[in-house]
Amino acid sequence: MPATPARILSAVATAALVIAPLATASPAGAAAASRRHTVAMELAAPIGWVIQAHSQQYKLDGRSNRSLRAAMEVAKDFNHEAGLDLLKLSGLVDRNRDGLDDDAKVTVRAFNNVAVLALHKNGAVSVFDGGFVFQNRRSVLTESARSFDWVLRAAAAAEGKDSWSMSLIKNVKAEMPAGVRVVSDYDGNHDGYDDDGRLTLMANGKAVTLTIGNTGRAVGKITYGPTWKTKAPKRTHRPSAPPS
Repeated sequence: MPATPARILSAVATAALVIAPLATASPAGAAAASRRHTVAMELAAPIGWVIQAHSQQYKLDGRSNRSLRAAMEVAKDFNHEAGLDLLKLSGLVDRNRDGLDDDAKVTVRAFNNVAVLALHKNGAVSVFDGGFVFQNRRSVLTESARSFDWVLRAAAAAEGKDSWSMSLIKNVKAEMPAGVRVVSDYDGNHDGYDDDGRLTLMANGKAVTLTIGNTGRAVGKITYGPTWKTKAPKRTHRPSAPPS
């Protein structure tokens, strides 16, 4: 397996973790046209590059199991170096044992979102949004809020920013499932941080409040109803400036 694809994956995956915009000139250009552009889709693009580079180097069909397994190994290495099980690549099936993936599709999961990698014989790949993964479809807002909190804190830690950062909150909204809106983020004093550290998630006429918080009792708390019907917690300290 050549080292170059691994370096590409590591660099782009690090950028994707902090939800930074990437150039769309890639084999996965179809992803740019999607309404949602998630971390899973960002990570799927370099996975596609690994598959493409491997199949071209060894003159294999782009749907080859060898190239897919090589990409899976690179994904495992990335998770090991990152120290968390962020990237999950699955869907390799070869029932007829012809050495090619049966449906020429694999899935890339990051956090609660899935991206679909469509493989082609010539080595080209296309990336599509595979949607949000729910454990319980009756708890759409609760699971969305938990996912938002998880991604927000991962991004804050990766970028060295405060989790109340308006820029981070805006970017993490892309991780929400279709039909779920994140509102009530407001920076009235223009300091770059949300005023009360609470977000309302709405869907189908219902709402929950996610408290970003900064105390053990408040952090990640989810309550039913919008923020404007509940009392905001008191912040115990001012947002800390990101390290220079």
